[in-house]
Formats: sequence, structure tokens, C-alpha cells
Amino acid sequence: MRFLFTGPASVGHLFPMVPTAQALQAAGHQVLFAVSAPYDQMRQAGLPTVEIGDGSTLMDAFKRASNGKDLEFITDAKSAEETERLASAGFAEHGRVTIDDLLALAGTWRPDVIVHAAFQAAAPLVSAALGIPAVVHNFGVMPGSGMVARLGGLLADEYAERGVDGPATHTVLDVVPPCLGGDGTGWRVRYVPHNGAGSVPRDLLARGSRPRVAITLGTVVTAFAGVDPVVRVVSEAAAVDADFLLAVGDTDLSALGTLPGNVRALPWVPLAQLLDTADAIVHHGGSGTMLTAAAVGVPQLIVPQGADHFINADAATDLGFALRTTTDEVDAALLGRLLTDEALPKGAAATRAEMAELPSPADLVASFEAIAG
Repeated sequence: MRFLFTGPASVGHLFPMVPTAQALQAAGHQVLFAVSAPYDQMRQAGLPTVEIGDGSTLMDAFKRASNGKDLEFITDAKSAEETERLASAGFAEHGRVTIDDLLALAGTWRPDVIVHAAFQAAAPLVSAALGIPAVVHNFGVMPGSGMVARLGGLLADEYAERGVDGPATHTVLDVVPPCLGGDGTGWRVRYVPHNGAGSVPRDLLARGSRPRVAITLGTVVTAFAGVDPVVRVVSEAAAVDADFLLAVGDTDLSALGTLPGNVRALPWVPLAQLLDTADAIVHHGGSGTMLTAAAVGVPQLIVPQGADHFINADAATDLGFALRTTTDEVDAALLGRLLTDEALPKGAAATRAEMAELPSPADLVASFEAIAG
């Protein structure tokens, strides 16, 4: 059978789908990812890809949707409704330029199922136009069905031009247990971290003599704010009896000045492997980072910056596996609490256990086959 995967050109939306695609491929099925620019990170996933769209990026789409204004990613907390409203305009524009390519690809390759991220606006249209079953692959806490409907409304003219009434009927796949949210209307699957390729320093494969705390900002925040959101974290880390691992890839670190002796800058390291011997993590609240840390069972300090970070932070603190603060309120005492508060590892262990009880991607292969059949 053939399974066509597609999502916006953002690893936060694409990477959660990789373990599902790998499971289907391992079961003997053909999988293909249809992706927009930039393409490099998906090519490194080891799965076949085909390019769609006009070569413009997601950031380009958001600029077009806002009449040329730069995207303001770093924001104060917004309601879920406001977050979705702002996001939908940019993602609708991003999807609009992929419609024709995705229609042509699906018409030629004839997949048995289209598996798409909720924020890929073209896929529900293509699925409905060609009568191909659809699976909406969510990426985290935020439900996806509402976004599919919202994007369909924004692309109403495109649907009408192609004689399609609206988004295809679909099955929803959540990657979180009920305690963390999602849609809850279809399947649930265990979150299996896929953090891209990278080398793991050998000395980080075993635990050190002191506690270790990872610091990361994911793949999006640094494009807008560099390392500014963790300047205070790094400064305050000097007064904490622990080793801090700064995992921000090739981001310019000059804003941090001379790093304290207990702070070590790392190249790109797959996060799940980095956290395997860490005791805690400080991060921005992105879904991939939060769920990777939750899957490993590591206590978290979340410093939300924008997008869905605030929604994720609410879910994490409600379940007791994370603390939450603002960029300006981080101090050594809070970093110390991250390592000593006994409630945090208990909350992390409980959440990890709930995640582990969900079916693995391999367990859902038969369900995908049934839809295709």
C-alpha cells in the first residue's frame, strides 16, 4: 500500500510523523513525504521526499498573509483562539501554493491514504477532491480538527474552484495521552521522539558526577530572538551546583558573553539522546521539545515565548512535571528547585508511564491498512 505524508515546512509539524512513516515502511508499505522548502531536515530523516510548492518558505507565507510585515513570533501569552487565528492566516497561505502540486502528485502516485499535519491546508482539499482517505496527524497538545476546519474556511475559494465542498472526512491521530489533550476523537499513539540526525558526544552517553541540565530553544525561536531568551538562564546557572548543556546548534552565542565554567555549548545533538543522561531541561515550550522530555521522564522548566508554548506550559504544569516562568524571572533559586523539587520527578514519571501505555506506531499499522483497504 502507498501512504503519502505531508505537512508544513517546519520540523515541529513534520518530525512527529516520521516514526509513523517508519513503522509503515518497516511493515513493507511505500511511504513518500511531500514537503515544501526548505527541504534539508526532512531529507536527513532517511525517507523519500518530493518537493511541492513554489520554493517559498513558511516565513515567506506569513509575510504574504500580513501584507509584507515581519512575523512577530515572540509574544506575550495569548488565548488559544487568538493563537489559532494568527497561525491560520499564515498556514493557509503556505498551503495555498502547494495545492496544484499536491493534486498532481496524488493523482499520479495514487496513494491509498494521505497522512497530513493539521496545519497543511492543501491536504484536506486534495483528499476530498480525489476521494483518498485522510488521517490528520496531530503534533502535540493542541487539537487539530479545529485548525483543519479553520484553514478550509480560509481556502473556501480554492475548494469551490475545484468543485469540492469542504475538507475531507478524516481520522485523527493524537500523539499524546488524554491527560495531555489532543482531539480525542480517533486514534492515539505513543510519542516516539524523532529529533533529526546529529552526533552525540561520547562523554554524554553516561551520567556525570554532577547533575546535568539541558538548555534548548528548539528550531524556531532562535531564528527570531537568537539566544536572548536564555541569557539570564546561562548567567544564573553559574551559581548552581550542576553542569548545564547549551544545545542551540550553530546559533550565535555572542550575546551570552563568556560562558560560566559549568555551561558547555554543544553542536546539534538529538534531544532524546541528550536527555537520556540529563536530570532536567530548560526550554521554550515547543511541542517537540516538551514531549521529547516527557517521553524520557525529565523534569522541565518552561519559559514560553510564543505560538503554542503557553498552551503546552499550562498542560505541563497541570500535570506536575514542569515549572513555568518568564524570561526575566529566571534565577539560581528556581534552577536549583528544578533539580531538588521532589514533586517534579514524580509528575514526570507518571506522565512518562501514561505515554508509554499508548500503542506504538507499529501497533497502528493494521489500523492504517484497514483505512486503505
